Amino acid sequence: MPYLYKTESPVPNDLGLVVPGNLPFFEVLIVVGFILHLIYVNIVVAGSVNAVVFEIRGIVKGDRVADALGLQIATLVSMHKSIAVVLGVAPLLIISTIYTQFFYPSTILIGKWWLMLIPLLILSFLLLYVYKFTWQRWQHRKRLHLAFGIAGAAILLFVPLLFITNVASMLQPELWEGAKGFWDSLFRYPTIWQRYFHFMAASFSIIGMYMYWRGRRLSRKTGDPVHALAMKYGKGSALIFTVLQMLAGPILLLSMHVEVRASFLGGSVFHTSLLAVAVALALILIVLLYRLYQADSRRLFAAAAAVLLTILLLMSWIRHEVRELYLAPYAEQVPRTLQHER
Repeated sequence: MPYLYKTESPVPNDLGLVVPGNLPFFEVLIVVGFILHLIYVNIVVAGSVNAVVFEIRGIVKGDRVADALGLQIATLVSMHKSIAVVLGVAPLLIISTIYTQFFYPSTILIGKWWLMLIPLLILSFLLLYVYKFTWQRWQHRKRLHLAFGIAGAAILLFVPLLFITNVASMLQPELWEGAKGFWDSLFRYPTIWQRYFHFMAASFSIIGMYMYWRGRRLSRKTGDPVHALAMKYGKGSALIFTVLQMLAGPILLLSMHVEVRASFLGGSVFHTSLLAVAVALALILIVLLYRLYQADSRRLFAAAAAVLLTILLLMSWIRHEVRELYLAPYAEQVPRTLQHER
């Protein structure tokens, strides 16, 4: 059962316009659309960090293979960032359509920093373009070159906080009163940093899987040591950060509202079963990644990738269910304007 607040709802009435379509259809779209967007965002965010890490490794150890891998990753980031942005449009439009009275107030509460989202992304992309295209040209100005990479990656590490803060704020209207903007909100809502930790662990796990897949495919064709390094690093990163995700998940769950948390810990058969399946699959994934780390195997990787995609689907679904549980009492007091109500 959704928990009820004793205070009067701070949520405004919905717009007079109806939700332009079937609500369950939009809910399916937001779950699927979010997965597609998230995969590319993970690659871009973690990839920008990995490019910098490998360049630093190349500088410190004089490792040309690591430096070459850094360039390859920087190139992949520039290729995938546009896809990440385009795929983010649909989830953003859908969430603002079916959760209008929650999303817009939370957006207003973080104010100018939400408006800074586009300028920050443009600046980050420009920095990373310079970083990629001057990699060879600035071989004798490595510190300057590295500064561009670090600055671009730092912005990409910051941007997810804007989205996470907006979503966390939207889910808890009872905390809107007294909110003082973005920086205050970072520590007002109890799940923000747990969500960020969970997101980052996922990002480095996904980029690890991607690097292993790409490295293995190209290594068989060329035998280039750069691809061999990508394979080794990729499968290690996937394993380590998947384990970290298993730690981040329970921490995030325990930080949620007591009634929401209870729904996933026995209070609701449906929600508990959903979480149990996701946890079981995560444990299976860890075992598969550990075996893959010990010995390369196409079958192990294919199995791990299939399990990972299933987990992503379940986690996106769980994310939607969490959102519905949080907002259920407010939706009852201030219902959405749906087509069948007109």
